[in-house]
Amino acid sequence: MKTADRTPIRIHTTSGFTLVEVLLSVIFLGLLAAGAMSVFSTGFQTMDAQAERLLLDGKLRSRMELLVGTAFSALSDGSEAVTVNGTGFTIAWTAVPVDLDGDGIPEPSAKTVTVSVSGMPDRSLTTLLVDHENIIGKIP
Repeated sequence: MKTADRTPIRIHTTSGFTLVEVLLSVIFLGLLAAGAMSVFSTGFQTMDAQAERLLLDGKLRSRMELLVGTAFSALSDGSEAVTVNGTGFTIAWTAVPVDLDGDGIPEPSAKTVTVSVSGMPDRSLTTLLVDHENIIGKIP
């Protein structure tokens, strides 16, 4: 065996990936994953807000039903503090005499009852209550 006959064998192949290509692929996949996480995060926040709105609307309806069941002479303005999913809200209600016949004088037997969440003008319920011979009727 002659040492002079040994020439180093060089392997030259074009298959495989370079380190730069691998790093660019990892960065690209990371950006895609961050975008997907952003979409999921926004979706979960929207679902949480919707659940909170549903619970708050339930509180508004519950208060309105209590007011409809109240004696007509006892209807008055008020408010209460409620907590929905750890967040505090104030539900306020008003019972205002209303003019039904257009003569400019509010009727003593008719009131508009409005229940709303303080600071949220899009969260309110309104109904008209009429006391006719001590029978209270709700006009939707």
